[in-house]
Amino acid sequence: MSILHNSLSLNPFWGPKVKVAPFGPCRGLLTSHATRNSQFFIDAITGTQDYIYSLKKEDSFSFYPSNNGLTKYGEKLELGFSNYALKLYFMLGIWKQLENSEKENWKNYINSFQSDIANFPKNSFIDKVILESYNEFNFLNFSKEITRKILNTTGKFNFEIKNTRLKKAINAETKQSISTLWEVGSSNNLMLENLYTSNNELFQYLDSLNWQTPWTSGAQFSSLCVYSTTQKFNYEEDLMNFITKKANYETGAYFSKMPNSSREVINGAMKVISGLDWLEREIHYPEKLIDFCLANEPIHEGCDVVDFIYVLYKCSKQTKYRKDEVNKLLYDQAKVLRELFRPNEGGFSYFRNKSQTHYYGVEITTGENSADIHGTLLCIWAIMMILDSNELLDTNYNIIKP
Repeated sequence: MSILHNSLSLNPFWGPKVKVAPFGPCRGLLTSHATRNSQFFIDAITGTQDYIYSLKKEDSFSFYPSNNGLTKYGEKLELGFSNYALKLYFMLGIWKQLENSEKENWKNYINSFQSDIANFPKNSFIDKVILESYNEFNFLNFSKEITRKILNTTGKFNFEIKNTRLKKAINAETKQSISTLWEVGSSNNLMLENLYTSNNELFQYLDSLNWQTPWTSGAQFSSLCVYSTTQKFNYEEDLMNFITKKANYETGAYFSKMPNSSREVINGAMKVISGLDWLEREIHYPEKLIDFCLANEPIHEGCDVVDFIYVLYKCSKQTKYRKDEVNKLLYDQAKVLRELFRPNEGGFSYFRNKSQTHYYGVEITTGENSADIHGTLLCIWAIMMILDSNELLDTNYNIIKP
């Protein structure tokens, strides 16, 4: 039986708002199940609709990252937060209730960000506010950049320079936009430029990444998996041949040399597994990765706890190994998510005591003790995975591919 069966009377955020129904048929479960967690899950999911509505900019498909402490760039950025909102509405089952014209207009809005700008792959998704932020002169940042470049010349350091960080930011936005469109059964209007036309070029790029920090390297791998699937780049076998060599039998994770922390191991595995998810390929050693996760609980912040939940969730979909322990630990993560919930707003914060401050290097808020759209997306996704793993998720809801 679903813990959230018909618990929401959901409404689109265009047109008149409809009052959310309290609990519906799931009310009885609150006395027979783990009541505190059950009530929290219901409060979180019902509260999210109003919270996302509160972030919406008038007469547009654009959203603010938070309701408090916005910077000038937090007020102006559009593309990424629109993707986050669409994914939330898809997970909550609201997307299918929108009029077809609204769906098309929203998809067209996201596609309108495709651009042909020098130094980026043709038809990347580019919010020009990100370019504006990176190009703005700031003496402190300028000094830091010069210092990084000087230190890099010694051969003892390998700091990422601004242009590299900017390219990764645009790649992340492009991946996010394409995956969002595909999640709702659509696609980008213009095919993304393929930068790697041979096996050697692809391998050289992947091998140039630092696989002792698999969270960042895994993110680049994951992007290529999304592009292979959605842009028909046909990288799949090459990607699998490469990542198989990074699969570590002792931990079940993916790296070249043991990272410095369990956090990096788990978060890096999350990035690689998200790529495997898009390729519809199996995790190499799910039992070993389950053992590692059960022995190393996460830091209680948005990204860390959600990465932990996703890794265990995907592993447990592939094997029944230690299934009861996995399900219990996942369900118990509600206590961590509860620390991030802001019931007065109806959303979640990315950090325990403040909202997310930066979006791909761009300062978006001053870090007030407030909910934010990214924290809300991550935590609602985590709740959906927890409920699904425990066979409590109603079929009206959806779990996204990251």
